Amino acid sequence: MNFFLKLSIIVGISFTFFSCEEMNERVLPRCTGQSGDLLIVTDSAFYNHQTGAAIQQIFSKEQVGLPQREALFNLIQIPHRSFARIFHTTRNILMVHIQPESKIKLTVREEVWSETQIVITITAPSDLIAAQTIEKNSDVLLDYFNNKELARLHAKFNVNSNSTNAQYLQKKMGLKLNLDELYFIAKESEDFIWLRKEKSVGGHPVSQGILIYTYPYVSDSTFEIASLIAKRNAYTKLHVSGGVEGSYMNSYQEYVPGQQEISLNGVYANELRGLWQMKGDFMGGPYVNYSLVDEQRNRVICIDGYVYAPKFDKREFLREQEALIKTITF
Repeated sequence: MNFFLKLSIIVGISFTFFSCEEMNERVLPRCTGQSGDLLIVTDSAFYNHQTGAAIQQIFSKEQVGLPQREALFNLIQIPHRSFARIFHTTRNILMVHIQPESKIKLTVREEVWSETQIVITITAPSDLIAAQTIEKNSDVLLDYFNNKELARLHAKFNVNSNSTNAQYLQKKMGLKLNLDELYFIAKESEDFIWLRKEKSVGGHPVSQGILIYTYPYVSDSTFEIASLIAKRNAYTKLHVSGGVEGSYMNSYQEYVPGQQEISLNGVYANELRGLWQMKGDFMGGPYVNYSLVDEQRNRVICIDGYVYAPKFDKREFLREQEALIKTITF
């Protein structure tokens, strides 16, 4: 009798803990704010001085490869005394505490007040040291917030991992992207495919496209900017046409794309951020292009995401294309 009583208590406690965990998961609200929003919590005296200058130098820097000026993040600053509950669920938060006699400290926490949230806190004894700490860790801070925005989009795209488009790409190109069913094949050949998604936002057209093409790998000179642009132009001239007869997509010659080397799910890749235009038509916008070597097939794979959104800022539409491409698996 005592044995079964004890067993019942243990089982009851176990279910109680399980229920509490489940309840906590449900209670945590969704994060608020738009993609690219960054809440800065620090007193105005410091934000208007060295600390704020360091923050703005990093996060208000112009995004490379856009047709108009757009900052990397939308900064919203409030002092600590105004950090009320209404702000607690903000998606991205950078808190700076300046306290004399304190030690320099940088902490990163996730899901403090809301789902998928990231909160970075910097503590320093003075305005100058806080600014120096921010500048010293500028790349790390940018990566944390950028990667979190991409992770949120990845979670959104994961539901499409077994979509018809994803399966077709895997069969045709030997790679898989989590494309939703709103994408349709605009044109394809043996070594090329163009997928488009057309939508209307506030009565204005927005077009997002994915171009994938492959060609034999010859040498590392393939990854020089001029060579990558020439290959892109060759494929887009042949396959990507505009609304006017004879028009075709081309990389904007007067703009030299930004280039960097990255790791794309553990594979070395070359990233280009440039501008495209439609030769013979009044269309254009930004693109992000990733090129990598498929060693097993001795080929270069290029995956290109572009945006056409004439009435809107382009940063977040392009971030969606970047995140989508980064769901790639082989």
